[in-house]
Amino acid sequence: MANGWKTPKQIQEDYDISQGTFYDWKQKCESTQFQDAIIRPTGKNTFVVEQRWQDYLNWLSDQRKKDLLDPHLRVQK
Repeated sequence: MANGWKTPKQIQEDYDISQGTFYDWKQKCESTQFQDAIIRPTGKNTFVVEQRWQDYLNWLSDQRKKDLLDPHLRVQK
């Protein structure tokens, strides 16, 4: 699709994730600084800006790494 936008189905296929996983991640994405990865021009159409989606997945991975890190090694905020 043009401009690096994809449909949810294309994202699910390209990233080998289920529909449920996609919608779970999408919902979480919409409450982060990466919410612009999800484009919803109408109630029936959703598109994903793939580069921003990848940024979100990288951020999500970083958050998981922090959560798994020994509490004594975590950087305190």
